[in-house]
Amino acid sequence: MNIYIHPVLNEREANYLTQQLPADVSCHFNDGSNVFEGAKDAVIAIGNIPTDWINDMPCLTTILLDSVGTDNFNGYDWPENRSITVCNLQGFFSASVAEEIVANVLSIYRQLPALQIAKASNVWEKDAIRFTKRLVGEADILILGYGSIGKQAAKLFEAFGATIHCFDTTDMKVNGKAGLIEAVAHCDILISTIPATDTTHNLLDCEVFDKMRAGSMVVNVGRGQVVNEDDLVEKALADSTFTACLDVTKQEPLPTHSPLWTTPNIHLTQHTGGGCGNENTKKIDVYVRQIHRLFNGEPLQNCVSFERITMQ
Repeated sequence: MNIYIHPVLNEREANYLTQQLPADVSCHFNDGSNVFEGAKDAVIAIGNIPTDWINDMPCLTTILLDSVGTDNFNGYDWPENRSITVCNLQGFFSASVAEEIVANVLSIYRQLPALQIAKASNVWEKDAIRFTKRLVGEADILILGYGSIGKQAAKLFEAFGATIHCFDTTDMKVNGKAGLIEAVAHCDILISTIPATDTTHNLLDCEVFDKMRAGSMVVNVGRGQVVNEDDLVEKALADSTFTACLDVTKQEPLPTHSPLWTTPNIHLTQHTGGGCGNENTKKIDVYVRQIHRLFNGEPLQNCVSFERITMQ
């Protein structure tokens, strides 16, 4: 059996994967050049391969994504005469992204950026900053998208004593954007974990931002397409008490001319929220379990239906 591995692994990680597979499995690793030749005979493809490869991969039966998101496959016209199972990493990033959310909120509430600026300027700002700090435990937090990440974040914030509200897919279907606007009017912090769909594109715009409380904060760890970035910059420039922390942006890498770089109260974490030092090793553990399930005739986990993508 041939397996193609699209994510670029180092030698240690590649060996860790191959050592856990039967000897008759042949692994073809992408060296970063993204050459199709190594993938064409694969039965299993690991990673978010280009969709224009799929029709020329006649043996392909399974794609094991290296992400929760399925963005590059959304809208793809799958071959009708073939059955290809796609599995994502649902739940894999819950702990790391939830901690990233908390880190962003704590950073802003405890005024760490302002203190870093003061340090860089060699200025003692104790009296100016001390009484501007806030307690997370006193915040009303609205989590947009109550999947595995949202639930984990809620659990962490509840430990601080914060008040948690959620607005999920059911709320959106029943109450629409008007319901979301009503919900944000009663929150201090809005956390978005939702994926990019037709209904969520530019969902967070000036209508939403302008209804939020004074001194409010937006954290987006879902997809950049959910935020109207022009409206976000306009809001941030008009209201110095407003803060946004973006782990994701519409275009990645973010263009150097983007005003998101230079707007002081918009903070960027460059899609690193799910990261940790042994991230690839943990992913390999998931791939190996899935591959052995295939060998044993067991159903795969986290299969994706492209007719209906749910909140992560």
